[in-house]
Amino acid sequence: MIFAISEIAKLLKFLLKLNHIIMKKLLLLAFALMSVSLSNAQFLRFGVKGGVSSTNVKFDKTTLNDITTTQGVKDFIVDQGDSKMGIHLGFFSRIQIVGLFIQPELLFTHSQGEVVLSETNGTVISNEIQKFNKIDVPVLVGWKFGPARLGFGPVASIMMSEKDGLKDRLGDLTNTSVESNFKKATFGYQVGFGLDILKKITLDIRYEGNLSKLGSGITLGGEEFKFDQRNPQFLFSAGIFF
Repeated sequence: MIFAISEIAKLLKFLLKLNHIIMKKLLLLAFALMSVSLSNAQFLRFGVKGGVSSTNVKFDKTTLNDITTTQGVKDFIVDQGDSKMGIHLGFFSRIQIVGLFIQPELLFTHSQGEVVLSETNGTVISNEIQKFNKIDVPVLVGWKFGPARLGFGPVASIMMSEKDGLKDRLGDLTNTSVESNFKKATFGYQVGFGLDILKKITLDIRYEGNLSKLGSGITLGGEEFKFDQRNPQFLFSAGIFF
């Protein structure tokens, strides 16, 4: 009986020692996996970025009929013109887990586009510029393979200010009040390709499209002329991680 109790005690002691060894190994393994995960995840990486863009104001050709001007009643045609250069500057962060990443950004963006005002006989009256200052918040998700990245995601924009050359020109021609019907907030998407250099510098080429209207037309002398205005752009940027 005493022998049996002694053997059981030895067995329990062995099991406790084995359990201690196993737990120690598991803790070391968990620590190693955590270290690898954190090195791959690179949480809370922040940086600054800036760049230029090629932007335009996109809409269908629109006719403004029976407009009373200082020179009589006329018809005008409003059409989109050439692309113009814009700029953007701000902050970004990136969360990366193995080959996947999430990159939210906060950017000040200045974009613009040309609008052509002409008579119905084709005579161009003037080429006007519409300028927009916005706060953009894109959030891209995607895949990283080596130094290259491919990402896409939504972008929300808040209009801070705008200057509409078309509105000013029509106001001069008609000597009446003209209002631009621009939205205070819009939504769109971005898709693009990027490169990371030396784990410090980041380069991006993106296209930004629109899911909602930038503007819905103009109001001239109390009469509303509707057309769907949007502001797509190609963006070229460089950034640096802190």
